[in-house]
Amino acid sequence: MTRKMTAVTLSVMLAVTLLLLSGGFSYADRVQDKKDELERIKSEVQRIDSQLETVTEQYNLTSVRVEQARARIAEKEAELASLNAQLEQRKDILGDRLREIYKAGNADILEVITECRTVDDLYTNIDRAQRIGGGDVDIITSVLVSREEIEAAKADLQARKAELDAAQAQLGAQKSQIEGELQRRQSLMSGVEAEVNSLIAQEAASRPVSTPPRSVAQPRTPPPPPPPYASAVVQVAYAQLGKPYVYAGSGPNVFDCSGLVMYCYAQVGVSLPHSSYMQARCGTPVSYGELQQGDLVFFHGYGHVGMYIGGGQYVHAPRTGDVVRIADLGRRRDFCGAVRINY
Repeated sequence: MTRKMTAVTLSVMLAVTLLLLSGGFSYADRVQDKKDELERIKSEVQRIDSQLETVTEQYNLTSVRVEQARARIAEKEAELASLNAQLEQRKDILGDRLREIYKAGNADILEVITECRTVDDLYTNIDRAQRIGGGDVDIITSVLVSREEIEAAKADLQARKAELDAAQAQLGAQKSQIEGELQRRQSLMSGVEAEVNSLIAQEAASRPVSTPPRSVAQPRTPPPPPPPYASAVVQVAYAQLGKPYVYAGSGPNVFDCSGLVMYCYAQVGVSLPHSSYMQARCGTPVSYGELQQGDLVFFHGYGHVGMYIGGGQYVHAPRTGDVVRIADLGRRRDFCGAVRINY
C-alpha cells in the first residue's frame, strides 16, 4: 500500500513538474515571440520614419518652388500688362501718323507698314523703307519691337505656368505618399506604441557616444564668428520643446524639422526657406569641431536639420509621433554637415 502510494505520488509530482516546465517554456516562447514582433514593427516604423523625413523635406522644397513659380508668374503678368499698355500708346501714335500718310496719298509707305510684321521684315524692305522719313521708321519700329516683346513675354509666361503645374502635380504626389506612409505607420503602431517606443528608447540609450564619421566634408575656409543673435535664436528653440512634429508644420504650435529652424530664425528677423536642402545653402559651412550655438546641423543626406545649442547637443523636430526635443549630436551616425547663418 505504501509502495503504491509512493508510486502514485511520484507520478503526480512528475506530471506537475512537466506541466510547470511546459507552461514555463510556453510563456517564455510567447514573450520572445512578442519581442520579435515588436522588433519587426520597430524596424518597419524606423524605416517609415526615415522615408517620411526625406519625403517631407522634398515636399517642403517643392512647396518653396511652387511659391517661387507663382511669384515669377505674377511678375511676368505685370510685365506683360506694362508691355501691352506701351504697345497701345505706340499704336495710337502710329495710327495718327497713318491717317496723315493716307491723306497725303503716299500708298508706298502704307504698303510697307502693312506688310511688315517684325523688325526683320522692316529691314528686309529697307530699300522701300528708306523712302519713309526717319521719324516714321522709329514709330513703326517701336510698335514692332513692342509686339515682339509681348510675344516673348507670353511664351515665357506659358513656360512658367507649365513649371507651376508640374511642381503642383509633384506636390500632390508627395503629399499622397506622406499621408499613405503616415496611415501605415499609425496602423503598425496601433496597440503597441508604448512597447515600440520603449524598445526604441532602450536602443538609443545603449548606443555608445561617438564622433561623426571622418568622411564628413570639412570647410576650406574658417567660418565667420557666430552672429550676435545666436543665443537669442537658441532661446527661441528652447521655447518650442515639447511641441509635436507635424509634416509641413512651421509653427507656432506644430513643426517639422526645417519648419522649426525657419520659425526660430524668423523670430530674430532672419528669413530662411522651409526646406532643409535649401537651408543647407543659406550659410557658411562649419566643421564639427567649430560648431557654435545657433549653427544648423544636417543629417541623412541633408534631409533632416536641427539647431546646435552647445555641449554636443542640438534641438530638432525628429519625426511623426514625436515632439521637439534635445538630442546628443554624437549619437547620430548620419551627420553630414553644418552651416552658420550670419546675415
